[in-house]
Order: sequence, then C-alpha cells, then structure tokens
Amino acid sequence: MSIIFTASPPKDCSKKGHNQFFHHLKSNRKLLLSLSGLIFSLLSISFLIWVIFHPTDPKFYLKDLSARNSTISTTFISKNPNSHASIYYDKLHVYLAYAGVQITPDVVLPPFNQGQLDSDILSANLVGPTGMQSAAAGTAMKLMSVNLKIEGNLRWKVGPWLSGWYKLEVDCLTVLMSRPGLPVPVSSVQGAQCSTNS
Repeated sequence: MSIIFTASPPKDCSKKGHNQFFHHLKSNRKLLLSLSGLIFSLLSISFLIWVIFHPTDPKFYLKDLSARNSTISTTFISKNPNSHASIYYDKLHVYLAYAGVQITPDVVLPPFNQGQLDSDILSANLVGPTGMQSAAAGTAMKLMSVNLKIEGNLRWKVGPWLSGWYKLEVDCLTVLMSRPGLPVPVSSVQGAQCSTNS
C-alpha cells in the first residue's frame, strides 16, 4: 500500500461553519456601528438646527385703549422678533377682563400672516362692559386695573417646515379711569407692553 502526497494538505472542514459565523458577526457589527453613527449624527444635526432656529414668542404692545359712549377702542402692535421664522395667526379673539372675569364679549380678528421681523397694527372695538358700573358707582373718580386679553392659535414657518398649531395667550395690563354716570370707564393708554405665552 502506497501513500499519495498532494501539494497542499486537505482543508479542515470542521472549522468552516465556525469561521463563517464570526465573519458574519464581524460584518454585522460594522453595519450596526455605521447605522448607529449615522442616526447619532442626524439627531445631533436636528437638535442643533432646533436650537439655532427655535422661534421666539411674538411681542405685543398695547398702543391705545380708549372708551367713548358704549364702545372701547383698542389698538395694539404685534411684532415678530424672528429673523428666520414667519408666523401664521388664526382664531384670535380679543376681550377685556376685570378681576379675572371676562367683562366684554369676544371680538374675533381675521387670520393673518406675519413675515420675518414684521410688525402689524391691529385694532378691535369692544362693546362696553356693564359689570363694571357697580364697581365704579359711589365715587367721584376711580382707577381700575383691567386686562386686555388676546387668545388664539399660531404656528411657525421656518424655510419649508411648518409647525403644528400652538396656543397663544397675550395679557396686557392697563388702568382705566371711571367716572360716575358714564356707562363705561374712560381711559387713554399708550406704550403698555404685554406678556405673551405660546
């Protein structure tokens, strides 16, 4: 019996499946690390963009509030302080509150858009309150703190991205001067800044 030698020894087949398993595990690990890095990078970029372009709340200023007969005329300024975002306003309504209670019916403002760094002058005529007559009665002259309230919805537009609707609440504190015998207080206010929440 003769032994035949070949140029290369026969392969050990017992380790073939074992090597393939580690090879697949190594390639899957590289793929998983690559995907994790990509997701982390995208999240970091998104967070950075949100921090840089996060819109600031609009500013409101009460320019004038005056009462004549049974009508209270209000004029206020809305300013968009953002240089990178536009604002869409909708369902805005204005009313007066005294001691935390609404004392005039709502006046609805039409929806409007406000461009970057734009300012708009808005006005509303409110029907004079009747609930304040008793508070003003019996005095020659009385000062009363009232709040001009603006409530509604807004959304932001940054480039092609448009946000969902956010609740807008504006509160302008002012003082009305009342006189007996008049159906509504009489006042003229200028330059009052308002607080804004959205």
